Amino acid sequence: MNLTLIIKAGMHADARHRAALRFAEQAINDGYTLTGVFFYADAVSLASAAAANNPYSQSWCGLAGQHHFDLVVCHTAAERQGIEQFNPAFEPAGLTQLVSWMNTADKVVTLS
Repeated sequence: MNLTLIIKAGMHADARHRAALRFAEQAINDGYTLTGVFFYADAVSLASAAAANNPYSQSWCGLAGQHHFDLVVCHTAAERQGIEQFNPAFEPAGLTQLVSWMNTADKVVTLS
């Protein structure tokens, strides 16, 4: 079963990111394949080059590397927040990428 995650919480929402990471790990352990994680709204701050040392950014990067799924950041939301440079592990893209994932996913979960 394919799962797409949408993350909306800002980088300082510790409890929300811990819960989102636990959710993703449990979904993988339960046999889901993550089609990708889309960072939107305030969550785009995790994808900035300046946040490369943030523990949640590092955790998402590690999980994605281990389980081979993409981390995508909404470039329009990032531009609105003045983010111009991204952590290389995050791919800037638009909502078209999210819609493409949603079309192939069995489930889409938004965590904010």
